[in-house]
Amino acid sequence: MLRGDTVLLRAITKEDLVPLQRLHDEVETAVGATVVPWVPETAEQAIARYERREPDPANVEFAVQSLSGELLGFGIVWGVDTLNRNGHLGLSLLTEARGQGYAPAALRLLCDYAFRIRGLHRLGLETLVTNAAMIAAAERTGFRREGTLRDHAWVAGSFVDEAVFGLLADEFTGPNAGGGR
Repeated sequence: MLRGDTVLLRAITKEDLVPLQRLHDEVETAVGATVVPWVPETAEQAIARYERREPDPANVEFAVQSLSGELLGFGIVWGVDTLNRNGHLGLSLLTEARGQGYAPAALRLLCDYAFRIRGLHRLGLETLVTNAAMIAAAERTGFRREGTLRDHAWVAGSFVDEAVFGLLADEFTGPNAGGGR
């Protein structure tokens, strides 16, 4: 478990799957947060997929939890390339956890895991240009905007630009920097 000032990252448990299923059921949010097509999935199907999963050090998922024990969402360090020592971050918070300062705190802990525990040198973060909250959280965490991929994501019937951010290990100030909630 990794603990920050306001959130912690821990393994996702089977009990987390039903509340996290709400993120999948928010179609408009879900289609903008993944590179695979959205398909309906029941909680039972998500649990069955969870029970079949194999550990994958290139794609590590975490439950994001408040220090008081409330499940806030999930985060992922994905696409880890051990040769080039880089990877990507993803974060999705439950509706009731949004707008409370949890996103930068969770991103800082994901960075701490990637840089300090995994020894990565560079992290990328990609989000739709329409996702102002994630863009603000990335910038508060220290990510620099590196560019825009035009018409890069097919989201619910139209193409949307994607903002590309990067952060190097020597630019990262630590998991408890920058305040938060």
